[in-house]
Amino acid sequence: MGFTEIIFIMAIALILFGPEDLPDIARTMGKVVFEIRKATSELTKEFQGSMDIPSKVLNKAFEQTISPQVPNQETYVSQNEAPENETDVDLLTYEDEIPEDPLAELPLDMVSYEEKGASR
Repeated sequence: MGFTEIIFIMAIALILFGPEDLPDIARTMGKVVFEIRKATSELTKEFQGSMDIPSKVLNKAFEQTISPQVPNQETYVSQNEAPENETDVDLLTYEDEIPEDPLAELPLDMVSYEEKGASR
């Protein structure tokens, strides 16, 4: 947009809305433009991030296959060598989490053991 076009638009806005309402309209327009720019920048960042993740994963996997095999230098502590300040915690196993019959706790009138699609 050239300078003359901006002046022309401002003159039309001044004639249409008057000098009293023009500052409010300009303030509102500024807020709208700010919110639009903010939303587009967030979308751009999100899109760019989602595009970068697969390439980062592939690059990391490629680097791991090319790099010489170095043994993990993490030290594993057995249960006998556990520090004294740690408390024993009973861990749940998969079997502990799932009851034998998940419908057993429901009232009998709510439970139907019929197969789907079976007709009477």
